Amino acid sequence: MIRQHVVSSLRELARSLGEKSEGTQWHLFGSVDRDEPDAADIDLMILCKDDQQADFLRLVIDLDAHVLPIHLALMTFDEAIEVGAVSLQRSRVIFP
Repeated sequence: MIRQHVVSSLRELARSLGEKSEGTQWHLFGSVDRDEPDAADIDLMILCKDDQQADFLRLVIDLDAHVLPIHLALMTFDEAIEVGAVSLQRSRVIFP
């Protein structure tokens, strides 16, 4: 049941950022996404419109403010497409 709690918390965070998170796509992957009981961290990938948006999110997201520490990957949509990040990580969109 940790996945449900984490997703709710991350969605709340994304909404609290208002226009600063507009156009982003938040993906969860890894052990929390699989709802494994022994998860050590939250694997979160955020796809951004541009580098400036990614830089802002890097500054404002507290990696230790959740039930588990966040392992954060930030990249632009173009970068994610180039490396196939979504399929490689088997991530699932949690926001919007």
